[in-house]
Amino acid sequence: MVVRLSLLAASSADLLSQLAATDITVPLRTEGRTTEHCERYTTARMLSTLAGTPLIQYPLKVEHRDKPDFVLHYPTKQIGIECTEAVSDEWAHIDAIREREFPDSMIMLPMLKPGERTLTNAQRAEIAGGRGAGPPWVGNMTERQWADAISHFVGRKTKKLREGVYDLDRETWLLIQDEWRVPVYRPEDRLEAADLCIAQLDGHLAAPAFSRIYVADSKWLLRLAPGPVEMLPIQDLWRGQ
Repeated sequence: MVVRLSLLAASSADLLSQLAATDITVPLRTEGRTTEHCERYTTARMLSTLAGTPLIQYPLKVEHRDKPDFVLHYPTKQIGIECTEAVSDEWAHIDAIREREFPDSMIMLPMLKPGERTLTNAQRAEIAGGRGAGPPWVGNMTERQWADAISHFVGRKTKKLREGVYDLDRETWLLIQDEWRVPVYRPEDRLEAADLCIAQLDGHLAAPAFSRIYVADSKWLLRLAPGPVEMLPIQDLWRGQ
């Protein structure tokens, strides 16, 4: 059973202390990973990064729940946080095959599109085993593909918000864990990708909409909305765990 991330914190120092003592390990896909593992991991790292900013108010109650996945209880208001993982179904399948059968293989990143499945089982196994050749990444192709993918997941969650899945009387943030496999590594490339993504988000930012949109990877917390783009280094309290 996954222990949910539910906390009571009197100050930023108290919050950071409790977060540091929380196990946010995410198991491998083939070893019992659940949505709640991913929600806990992503939200804990976002909270650690924002703990000392005016965005987080104290005393704070963090409630891990459903629709949205978290509610932050402030002294004067509540903020919902809906989490999602930007990952290709194809990649998740390839990753699971690799974990089971080819744990030491070096994968050449395939070119995937959000919401599409075009690979056969044999092709997935070939990629997972490190035998598939990767595509040529030229120009700003990686940044454009990242922007397309992230905007896809923003759109999917915004559709649910507008259908009334979340409480529209409460301010709600969207937090995306970036597991989209394209070679966008340098901070300047990520910022370029973010600008390309924002250009696709106009229809998703008009009310009703998420008041804040964050994208997190292993190193950075990127704010897409409200603009301008802001990129903060993740405060990693769990390094070495």
